[in-house]
Amino acid sequence: MTTFLLAAVLAIHPLAHPFAIRATDAGGGFSVDLPVVGRVIGATTTFTTALDITNNSSQSTDVDFFFTPADGSAPRSGHLATLSGFDNLHVDDFLQALVSAGQMTPNQATNTFGSLLLTFTNPQFRSGTEATAVARIFNSASPSGTYGLAYRARPIETSGPHSLSSVIRNGNGIVTNIGIENLGVDDAGAIVNVPATVRLTFFDPATGAASGSQPTFTLNPGQVIQLNDVFRQFGLSSTSAIAFVDQIGGTSQLRGYVVMKDTATNDGSFVFMQESHSSTF
Repeated sequence: MTTFLLAAVLAIHPLAHPFAIRATDAGGGFSVDLPVVGRVIGATTTFTTALDITNNSSQSTDVDFFFTPADGSAPRSGHLATLSGFDNLHVDDFLQALVSAGQMTPNQATNTFGSLLLTFTNPQFRSGTEATAVARIFNSASPSGTYGLAYRARPIETSGPHSLSSVIRNGNGIVTNIGIENLGVDDAGAIVNVPATVRLTFFDPATGAASGSQPTFTLNPGQVIQLNDVFRQFGLSSTSAIAFVDQIGGTSQLRGYVVMKDTATNDGSFVFMQESHSSTF
């Protein structure tokens, strides 16, 4: 049986990457995870993240947030909004909104990305469908492309994934980026305060043989890393590969995504990696 998890007190934890979660039987409500939320300003690009947070229930709920920067800087947390029944909150630029609210400085919100946890605290919310969140990342400054991608946040649950996989592609104007996140919670819903170590393995689907290097990475609780242009970075010679991410240290659940980017326009196609759970129902 799947149990959805609730973030408890969204306060700063003494560890470098705090992540506070408790099970629903301690009070109800649930949390959803957005593995990549960012704001990057360059010479020809301005990548921002818009959020739509929707209450699908007739009951009101508070919404709390916990943002963990990928660079290891201090997380930001607090109360985001109170949603009435069948209500929606739209935020055009989430990190800039934190600046406006005094939660971050302009420098801290520029050229950064990280993972975002949203918690719907209504104790009657237990199915994980009473509220939803959608992130849209887009380039508002590009003259030739919009770099528009969007994805729906996913509830954090017990008995989650520890292995990930996806097909990836390269060439003909396409490069692939991979993101890997340490959710900071184990299969029982307990907080994990130690890092998780993962190993990437790539296989050439034409031959079935391993390809390129097999790098390992260590992620602190709540941390997300993005690996750009993986074919070049890890020496993959084919135009397609099957990528596997396997946990080789720690007990935290994992989450991952793939972005296949058009090099001419910077537009990207986003998809969550396939997740392997401890059991299937």
